[in-house]
Amino acid sequence: MSQAIRKSVVAENHLSLPSIRCSIRIASAAIALSLGCALPSEAFTVSYSGDTTNTPTFNRPQTEGFEGGTNPPTSLSSNGTAVPYYSQPFFVNTTGSYDVVGSQAFLGIQFLYQNSFNPTTPLVNLLTGNDPFPDEGTSGFSGLPLTAKKQYFLVTTGFNNSNNSFGTFTNTITGPGNITLGSTSAVPEPSTMASTVVSGIFASSLILKRKLKKPKSVN
Repeated sequence: MSQAIRKSVVAENHLSLPSIRCSIRIASAAIALSLGCALPSEAFTVSYSGDTTNTPTFNRPQTEGFEGGTNPPTSLSSNGTAVPYYSQPFFVNTTGSYDVVGSQAFLGIQFLYQNSFNPTTPLVNLLTGNDPFPDEGTSGFSGLPLTAKKQYFLVTTGFNNSNNSFGTFTNTITGPGNITLGSTSAVPEPSTMASTVVSGIFASSLILKRKLKKPKSVN
């Protein structure tokens, strides 16, 4: 082998080591960044807005307030037999007392469900309801005892079948823990995320090691 070729091979091998170390750092950072984006944001207050205009309808449960029902409701309303509704799934990561401040541009009523919500069986899994009568347009809850990692559904709807029982609204949920809008099944368990990090880094390291150990052919 000529001296010039030997120098070329040595130089190539020496240049590849920093490049490989850099690639490992980049791969690890990319995996960590992607996992960070997948995590729910740390927040103690969450607000969202919606509009029940032209949304599906249901026969809502009877409430206290004007109708004089029980809470939790045990029967269906004779006033709101076909009222539009908006269902928002959410969950919390800390067990404790939470508040829901609602503002509706109509005769608003709200219901809270646990585990699941089915508009065809609106009394199943129903925890509580609120008709703010006579303070229309302010339906909400105070001191809701929520359990960590349980699935909840906040259903915003109207009082009756009139034109003043649907429209825009805003709900703000506050409490001692992180509040995530959406389904609990959409967030991976910590063990799953850790496994993903380890697997990703291990796979990247194997590929880079194979490249480093690949023999150099010299003619």
